[in-house]
Amino acid sequence: MNLDNTIRGREGEEIACQYLESEGHDLLFRNFRNRLGEIDIISIKKDSIFFIEVKNWNKNLISPLEIFTKKKIFVMRSLADCFFFKNPKYSNKFFVSFGLIEVSKEKVQFHRDLF
Repeated sequence: MNLDNTIRGREGEEIACQYLESEGHDLLFRNFRNRLGEIDIISIKKDSIFFIEVKNWNKNLISPLEIFTKKKIFVMRSLADCFFFKNPKYSNKFFVSFGLIEVSKEKVQFHRDLF
């Protein structure tokens, strides 16, 4: 990943965090990672815990939802398992939602419960 993409990614994550907070989410972690990969944001709202990928998107050719390959889904689920193992106080207390926040010049769109 080049420096421009890293900066755009961080900007997108900041916008996504502001959006989530404005929607009543409590942010638990940003950039939760282990050897498998990273989850951009982990948040809680009411009885749900959200594991969120953020895409600062400006490409019209494909949908950012297309990033969820079988491998990406496996990695995100594995990272969520790791999160619960390291943070047992959150285990078995919340509905789990995997989602994507799409950030573009025009909008912020939150796709919940993708898998």
